[in-house]
Order: sequence, then C-alpha cells, then structure tokens
Amino acid sequence: MVTSTSVVAGLLSWAFDVHLPLVYTVLGILWITPFIEYIGGKRMDSRYSDLAKVMLNYLIVVYAIGGVFGTIITVFLAGLMPVFTNLAGIILWPVWATAIVAGVIITIPVIGMYYRTYNTWNYKNHAILGILLAISASLIPLMFRLVFAYTAFPAGTSITPDPSSIIGFDLSVNVFKAFMNPLYLPLYASTMSAALAFTGIMMIFGFSVRYKGLPHQDLGILVGKRIALVFGTLYGIFTSIYLYEVYENSATMAWSIFGSPPSYLPSALQAVFKPTYLLNEAFYATVSIALLLFVILVVFYLKNNRTLGIILGPVSIAVLDLAETIDLLAHAPYAVVPPVSVAENLIHTYGVQFALTVVKTLQVSTLSSTLDFLVQLINKLPPLLYMSLILFAFFNVLLIIVIYFALAWREER
Repeated sequence: MVTSTSVVAGLLSWAFDVHLPLVYTVLGILWITPFIEYIGGKRMDSRYSDLAKVMLNYLIVVYAIGGVFGTIITVFLAGLMPVFTNLAGIILWPVWATAIVAGVIITIPVIGMYYRTYNTWNYKNHAILGILLAISASLIPLMFRLVFAYTAFPAGTSITPDPSSIIGFDLSVNVFKAFMNPLYLPLYASTMSAALAFTGIMMIFGFSVRYKGLPHQDLGILVGKRIALVFGTLYGIFTSIYLYEVYENSATMAWSIFGSPPSYLPSALQAVFKPTYLLNEAFYATVSIALLLFVILVVFYLKNNRTLGIILGPVSIAVLDLAETIDLLAHAPYAVVPPVSVAENLIHTYGVQFALTVVKTLQVSTLSSTLDFLVQLINKLPPLLYMSLILFAFFNVLLIIVIYFALAWREER
C-alpha cells in the first residue's frame, strides 16, 4: 500500500541520490583545481595546466546539472511537505539566506568568471580567485548540513502551547544554540571529506575510462588516488564520530540505523520513537561496501590497474548514495526527530496529550497531508503507479546518457 511517507521518502531519496554526487564533485573540483593550477604555474609544468583546464570543463556541466537537482529538491520539499518547508523557512531563515547568497548570488557568476579568465590572469591571482570561490561554495553545505543536523536533533528549539497557531504550538529556535548541535560539526567535516575523496575517485574513474596515455591523464590519476586515500580515511573517522552522536542524541535514527532502541530510551516511550524503517541491514551492507572500496583503492594506489580504476567509480557512487539514503530515511516517521529529553519535559510540563500533539505534528505523514488525495488515487488505480515507475525509469536512463555525453563533450573541448 502506498502511503504519503513512502511517496516523500522515495522522491526525496531519488533527488538527493542524484544531486549529492554532483555537488560533492563540484566542491571537490573547486578545492583541488586552484592548487593544481598554482603548482603548474610555479613549476611551469604544462601537465598541471592541462589537468586544471579539463577539471574546469567538467566543473561547468556538473555544476549545471547539480544545480538543477538542487532546485528539484526545493520544489519537492515545498510541494510534498509545505508545512515543514514553511516552518523550516521561518525558524531557520538565516541559514537558508546564507546558503542562497553563497550558492546562487556569489558562486554562480564567480564560477563563470573563474572559468573564462583561465590562462588570461596571472596564475597566482587566478588560483586565489579559485580558493575564494571554493570557500564561498563551501558555505552551502555549511548551512544545509545544519538543517540536516537540526532535523535529526533540533538543538536550541523552544516549544510552547499556542491555541491560535494552526499546529497548536509555537516553535522558536536560538540559532546560536542550533550551531552548537553535537551532530553538526562531525556531519560537516564528514561531508567535506567525502566531497574531496569522491572527487579524487571520480578523477581516477574518468581518466581510466577515457585513458589515451596523455601526460595530464596520468597526473590526474596520481593526484586523484592520493586525495582519495587521505580524505577517504578522514571520511571514515568523521562519519564514525557523527554516528556516535546520532546514537546519543537521536533515538529514532539510532534505532533505525543500528536495529534496536538505544539504551537510554525508556520503554514507555518506545512506541513514540519507533522508526518506520529498520535500516540496520542496509547500514551494515554499506559499511561492508565502503571497506571493499577502501581495499580496492589501496590496491589501485599500489598497482595502478586501469580496470580497478573503472570499478572504483560505480562502487563509490553506491557507497555515497546508500549512506545518504540511510541518513534520510532513518528520520521516519519524523521530519524532525524530537529529542527524548524534550518529550519527557513536555509530558512533565504540559501533559501527555500536548506532548503527543507535538510529536505527531513533527511526523512526515502530518507535514505531507496534502498528498492524501494522490495516495488514495494511486491505491484505487494501481496502474497509475506502474506507469509512473516506467516513465521514472526511462527518465533516469535518459539522465545518465545526458550526463555521460555532456562530460564526454567537455573532455574533448
């Protein structure tokens, strides 16, 4: 049976699984390219200059497609969960505003400027522009990862009854305390490490697939495997810290990811915090694939085998998408997971009924109530779902083809 929660989970998971590998690649290219350019200019080595140019060619098309899917996610959130989007926009507006300024108003025109001025500016000045651009672009995940951390553990939030509110209570957020969220820094550090590691692997994969023996391709593979190994190790460390904080602070997510309720969750509240999806098997499978990826990377680092370089690409995408999907779905049934301590305080201060009203309001099914008619229609007419899935599969195949040819075209330029 189709439910509003499954519709939201499915569409958002798909959008994130396409969007995040692309934006991770953008972040990685933006940080790596200025240093490659600077080294090439200082050493007067054309291999570095050629590699920087190829990476800039890739940057343009990857950023364009990634930006489109960033917009799709925004539209999905507004259309699928309008109440949640409205609340998040009101209580976290400084975060959204900073991300929009950094991601759209600054980054888009400066990327164009950075690309067009390559080989026309002094290499030192151009590399400085690239680093400033990378810092600006990094503000986007710096802000959005705060939103992710907030939905897992809404630090700094106050809840008070308000009969005049459409949801029966008021939410207010101390943004400074929100930044002190214990999940936030390890999540951001994990994200940036993953972006650099993933881009390093994509360099290996891309140059291995289209290998022609060119000097800049050999250099790209060498640089890529060094970056991937260093930042892949850091990614594992920071992700482990993040998962520890999830276990300590987000009961529903911890239960979903690890397969059993955390030790601090009172038995009387287990029905409230029980997750929609038990993802422990998917989690341990992802960890296993990630370890396999690391082993392949180490062997490639030592032997430089082209076949292994090609294998690294799809395996790394699988690890990234599985990890992000698990993190997203582990929230369910909640859009914002209420802390156990907050639930206990609400019960003590305002009573059980008010506490239940709050936790129910924070559930995906409540915040996506506008989908109820669509869900009823699909359940009455199942062929609509099958037809939609066929069209969806066709669109994904078309998307993969477009991305491949777009990247191949940029390589030839």
